[in-house]
Amino acid sequence: RYVPKMSVWTGLSISTYLLLAPGLLCKIFDYRITGMSGTMEIKNKHESIGDFAVGLAQEGGMGWFGAIMVVLYAMVIPAMKLVLLIAAESWRNGSPKQVRWARVSVIVLKSISKWASP
Repeated sequence: RYVPKMSVWTGLSISTYLLLAPGLLCKIFDYRITGMSGTMEIKNKHESIGDFAVGLAQEGGMGWFGAIMVVLYAMVIPAMKLVLLIAAESWRNGSPKQVRWARVSVIVLKSISKWASP
């Protein structure tokens, strides 16, 4: 029985995670607040998600908590899911021990995903 090295669905999943990089690095918040019918500029911001998290942390009060949550949910968890997906895919046709680790990786991946993964 032929088992392909990488399934189409795994390739699509990995490609969606690759689209995460521009979302993290490019400017996503771009706004301008003006007053007096646009003649007075109050605030003009252009931020990436990293800049936004740093700004939250520097605000004081509970801003550090918001910064941790932004970094956790926008950067850490997606990176962890990508690592688990790649590990599971590379181990699925290996030795019995590797297959067991691949299965554990998929179970962990499904448990931390909002929607079920392949």
